[in-house]
Amino acid sequence: MPLAVAAPTLANYQQHLQVLHAWLAPLDAWLQRFDDGPQDPALLPPLARLALIERDLAHPALQGAKGSPGRTPPVAASQPLAALEAGAAWRWGACYVIEGSQLGGAVLLRRYAGTFAPHPLDYLSGDGNAPGPRWHAFVAAMRRAVHTPRDVDLACAGARAAFDRLIALLPDVAPAAAPAASRAVTA
Repeated sequence: MPLAVAAPTLANYQQHLQVLHAWLAPLDAWLQRFDDGPQDPALLPPLARLALIERDLAHPALQGAKGSPGRTPPVAASQPLAALEAGAAWRWGACYVIEGSQLGGAVLLRRYAGTFAPHPLDYLSGDGNAPGPRWHAFVAAMRRAVHTPRDVDLACAGARAAFDRLIALLPDVAPAAAPAASRAVTA
């Protein structure tokens, strides 16, 4: 991720947000077509991640940043989501990656809040909502819904697809540019 460099700047945060927006926008639009499984509003209230990203990108602290949207996503990253498995188990897996990214966001927030001030880092903060309780509620609901071997396989396929779409959007950066611990954080 663009923040996985030795000394990230606001330009890196801007690139980070651009990658996340490119990743989440089509996933979010596609997931909104469903009202079961992880999209059941009775299980978890919706979280306006895209609005938080857009608010962060519009913040005056980023107006002078020399960010770049990175490379153009390859065809695999822009594969139409309608062609993907639409079952609830598959979507639980994809949402596992999305929800889990907020945990990484909390780690990044603690690490960079002072460095990037006065930017509020709304996306990383989840708009001020600690990700732990939401994550625990999500995992508990997923455990209740995904329990057969077939459902587990489908959920794993959904998680892999979500990660693959994100990886396909990453800018080309030499792996040696970031310490190993930083590369593991993918919020």
